[in-house]
Formats: sequence, structure tokens, C-alpha cells
Amino acid sequence: MTGPVHHTGGAAGTSVAAALVDEEMARLAASDVLRRAPSHRRLLQYLVDRRLADDATALREPAIAFEVFRRDPATFDAQADPIVRVTVGRLRARLDAHYAHCRPVPRLRIRLPKGSYRPEFVESRRAAEPPVGVAVQSVRNVTGDGALDGACLAFADALADRLARAGLPRVIARASVVEAEGRARSPHKLGAELGVAWLVESTLTREHKRDLRLSVRMVGAHDAAVHWVESAIAGDDDAYDLVDRMLDAIVLRAQATVAGGDTGHGAATGARPALPPAARARLDAARLLVLQRSIKGTDEAVAIAASLTREHPDTADGWAWLAAAMYSRMTFQDRADEDAQREIRASTARALALEPGHPVALRTEAILLGRRDYDIEAAEAMFRRALRTMPHYTSARLNLAELLALQGRAGETRAQLNLALIYDPLSVSVQLARAHLLGELREYDEAREAWALCRAGGEASVWLLVGAAMTELGAGDIAAADALAADALARFPDSPSAQNARAILYAAKGDAAAAHAQERATRARFPHFAQSQRAVIAALCGERDAALAALEAALACHDMSLQQALGMPAFDALAGAPRFRAVAERCGVRGRLVAPSVHASAG
Repeated sequence: MTGPVHHTGGAAGTSVAAALVDEEMARLAASDVLRRAPSHRRLLQYLVDRRLADDATALREPAIAFEVFRRDPATFDAQADPIVRVTVGRLRARLDAHYAHCRPVPRLRIRLPKGSYRPEFVESRRAAEPPVGVAVQSVRNVTGDGALDGACLAFADALADRLARAGLPRVIARASVVEAEGRARSPHKLGAELGVAWLVESTLTREHKRDLRLSVRMVGAHDAAVHWVESAIAGDDDAYDLVDRMLDAIVLRAQATVAGGDTGHGAATGARPALPPAARARLDAARLLVLQRSIKGTDEAVAIAASLTREHPDTADGWAWLAAAMYSRMTFQDRADEDAQREIRASTARALALEPGHPVALRTEAILLGRRDYDIEAAEAMFRRALRTMPHYTSARLNLAELLALQGRAGETRAQLNLALIYDPLSVSVQLARAHLLGELREYDEAREAWALCRAGGEASVWLLVGAAMTELGAGDIAAADALAADALARFPDSPSAQNARAILYAAKGDAAAAHAQERATRARFPHFAQSQRAVIAALCGERDAALAALEAALACHDMSLQQALGMPAFDALAGAPRFRAVAERCGVRGRLVAPSVHASAG
């Protein structure tokens, strides 16, 4: 139920409602609806402030024209100058569009009723009886093969029948679900129409050329959050076998979720041993060493975490942070990473066996799923599991933002960046990741501001200099980019990223010979440096075939920098090439907006 919150100056309870208004104004100011509309934001702030003050005179058209739009009250004619009516109308439309798609539903909405300049504050209240039940949605067959529609239909019907026989409350008949799907597209609307708390949605996709992947998700209807994902792969000829194999696992997980025992967090079933205080202090020291963003500091962090796993092998924290520290060490790309990847996965497996919902282990495993295995869907689900357990875990939130940007989901990307800032507004790590991401989104002015904040926060790592250089290069300021790349190489001569940035700048300035000479020197010292960077240099030198071949080689060796590289302006001229599109699709890039590697921290 909803109802307007009426304010009267000095009335009892006004401060509580006013706090809700302030909270919603802060949300709106950071949202896409008003963040880039300063005039609308200023107008709304004026109207809300005068409404809270119960100043009816200030909410008349002449007063608004004077206070907000600086019109002369002696000469203002509302009939000849409709600026107040027009701007308020546009603001009203913005707010209505925002709230129509806003999830989760805010505690309070700000409305501008037609024919009035007096805002209304509509507070959301929970319904007396929350919805109960499960609806199995139709399977989305995105393979392009209509012959598989029968297997999709069989799976949805069989799953609904099995859930009903398992005793779940209110399993909606499939015919009713299909009818409702024709009217309601979003999970929130579909759940509301069917009166259920849970939706089971499934997708059948093509994996490589001859394999099929069936992915099933349990979705909360009220917030559209994915609580868990189950998936399996089979050959083209085994579609019905794939369906049968999935049923038991899905029924068991759905039973646990509806009963409250499986929220997707993998909550522990009993008390887990914790690190003693002295060991916890050493683990905190390792985390701080990682935040130095240096090879020496990260090596020390790995050594500390490894010693803790030897001394306390039955605690999940030690294994989870060891994996996180090893991943941070791997990002320097100065040595082979195959063994490191195996060790990281072994450590996350140990952590998750001890504590299935450990957010740090989930985050590290999700990174490898997304960047190494190119399984974007599974990675996103795992990041969201980690964040449901620990919403303030900004490293996981920044990695999720990166993943969303890979899909071209810019609005959701910005929402996650804003949340990271809210949880940790003074974190240099957050600003560093934000600067990288804004540069990749080609919002160069905002990226420059974020780099400046990193410097103000004391950041002096190679990631800052190289990242800022790539931002300036993308913005077209080659001189500034060249100076930053030269500074990076002077300060960090042993960093392959600094060496590579120098080669990129040579190529950008049209000196192909110097670019390739620098590239050869970098690869001689660091033979395992990212293959995708060779493609960047070749593209900047105008060597189309060499660039495409290098991208294909990067895909074949599961280059963990490939997704980031694909969004660089160097490849704009190749974006329409079938070979380029094939690489992008295979590694999970669905949009031209690609997120950066977040080197910010291991946690």
C-alpha cells in the first residue's frame, strides 16, 4: 500500500518523514535521471525544500521563476514566458519514467502532480500479506534452432510438475504463466500478476558450435535479484537428456530456497572455526599490503596468507584471502599465470568447501569465471551472491560493474559505481576502479576528475599512470598521454604495463618501428604479458590482419585482459569485421562498452 506523507511545519513525526525525503533526494541526485540534469536537480531541490517548509507562497509560479530561473518579478509574464510550466513538466516526466523502472522500490517516492507545483511524498509500505508461490517461466531458446523448442517446453512443464509434487506452496499452472508472460515482461510485474514470490527462468544457448547450455535461475519477483544459477552442457543430440539431468538439482535447490534454507549465499550449516586474534591481525596486514599495489607488497601478502593456511587449514578466511592475494599478484603479468590460476582455484575451492557463502572466495572465483572462462552469466550470479552476503564489499561491486559494462549495460554499471561510492566514499581503490571504468566508457572528463581524486588520495601506482595515459589517449590528447606513459616507465621500469604503454604511445604517434621495437623488448623481458596488447599496437599501426590474428591468439590462450582490450578506441575501425565480432561474442562482450581490469584491491 502507498499513501501521501503530509508535512506540517513543526508537527510531530515530521522529522522522520523529512529524513526519508532527504534520503530519496540523495538517491535521485546520484541517479541517471538527475545526475546529468543540474537545472532539473536544482528545481526539484527548491520545490522540495519549500514544500517541507510549508511555504505555499514560494510554490507559486512567479516565485519559482524568480528564485530558480532568475526572472525579474517586475516584468515576468507567465503567459509570454512559460519556462516554469515547461521545465516542471519535463521534470515530472523524468520522475515518472524513473519510478516506473526503479528497482528496488524506494522507501519514498517524490511526485509532482499535474496542475500543481507542490510535491507529494509517497511512502511505500509493505503489503499485509506478502506473495507466496513459484512460477516456472517458459524457457528462452536463443540457439536459433526451432527444433529445440520441444525440449524447452518439456523442461518447463516437467519442472512445474516436479515442484508441485515436491510440495512447494502454490506452484502456478504453466498455462497461466504463459498467458501472464504475454502481458508482463519484467520479473516484478510478472510476479505481481501471478501473486508469487519466486520465478524460475531458464535459457537454452549454444556453447561453441555443437554444444548446448541450459541455465536455470531462481529470481526473487519483488527485486529481480538472481539468488542462484544452475547450468549444464550437453551435445546437440542430448537435449532431452540435458533436460532430465537438470530436474533433480533444480527441484532440490528450489525447495531449499522457498523454505529459506538456500538463499544463494551458501550459508554455513554450523559454526565454523575462526582465526585467533593474532592470526587475524596478520591477515589484516596482508590485506593492507595488497592495497600498496606493488609487486613487493603483494608477494609479502601472499606469503602471509599462505602461512596462515598452513597453521589454520580449517578456516575459510585464510584460503579465501590467499586466493585473493594470488589473484592480485597475477595482475602484474610479469610471469606465467597458468600455475597461479590453478592454485587460486584450489584455494577458493577449499574456502567454499569450508564456508560455501564466503564472499571473498566467491568474488575471486567469479573473476576467473568471467575473465578466464568467459562465462559472463555464471560470473554475474556469483558476484551477486557475494554482495547479498556482504553488500559493503566494494571490490566485488566494482568487479560486477565491470561485468555489466561488458554487456553494454551502462546505466546498471553507473548504479554499481554509485553504490560503491556510497559504501566507501573516501576509498582510493574505489576511485581508481571508477577512473578506469569511466575511461573505458569514454566519459573522459569524468575519468580525469576521478584520476585527480586518486592522486589527491595519495595513489602513486603504475595503474594510475598507465590508466590516466590511456584516458588521455582516448580523449585525443596524445601529448598528455605521452608524458604520463614516460613517467610510468621512469618510475616503474620493471613493470610490463609501463613498458607496454610506451609501445602504445609510439604506435599512436605513428612511429610503428619504435612501437614494435618497444614491444619486442617488453616481450623479451616478460614473455607472458597479455597477448591482446599486441593486437592493440598492431591496430594503432594500421596492421589490420596482424591485429585480428593477435586477438584470436588471445582468445585461444584465455587472455584475461582480452575483454578490456576489445573496448579500446584502437579497435573502432575493426568493430564491423566478422573476425572481430566472433572474438567479442566468444569472450562474452555483448556491447562496445567494455570495463577495465579492477586492480584496486583484493578486498
